[in-house]
Amino acid sequence: MRKKLFLLSVSTLLLLSCEGPIGPPGEPGEGMNWQVLTYTVHEGDWKLVGGKDNLNSYYIYEFDENLLTNFIYESGNVFGYVIFNPGQNNETQTPMPHMIPLGDSDPGGEFFWQEYYTFDFMPGSIAFYVYYSDFQTSIRPPTCDFRIVMNW
Repeated sequence: MRKKLFLLSVSTLLLLSCEGPIGPPGEPGEGMNWQVLTYTVHEGDWKLVGGKDNLNSYYIYEFDENLLTNFIYESGNVFGYVIFNPGQNNETQTPMPHMIPLGDSDPGGEFFWQEYYTFDFMPGSIAFYVYYSDFQTSIRPPTCDFRIVMNW
C-alpha cells in the first residue's frame, strides 16, 4: 500500500512539474515605459512674475516638451528632482517640491527665508518655479539643473 501511494505521489509530482516552451513576450503593460529628461535653467533665463520684491512675486522658466503627451498627462506619472552640485562628487537629486531654510545676518540683525523649488506640467510643456518666502525677488535664482522622470 505504501509503495502504491509513494508511486502515485512521485508520478503526480513529475507530471505537474513539467514545463513547456516559453511563449512570445506580451505587450508592455502600464508602468513599463519610462523616460528621463534633464533641464538646465541658467541664472539669466529665470522670468520674474510680479514686481521685484513685491508680495506674491516668484520666478518661472517654461520648456516646450513634446515628450509630455496627453497619454502621459492623463495616465502616467511624472516625478521631478532638483539636482544640487551637478557633475561633482557630492551631486544629489532631491525630489520636488523641495524647500531650503536659509538665514543670514548683517549689522541690522538676523534674517531668515526659505527657497522653494517646484514644477508643473501639461501636455507639451513643463515649467520650473522658485519661490522665496520673504519675496526678495530682486535676487535671481542661481543656475539650476532639474531631472524629470516619466513612466506610463
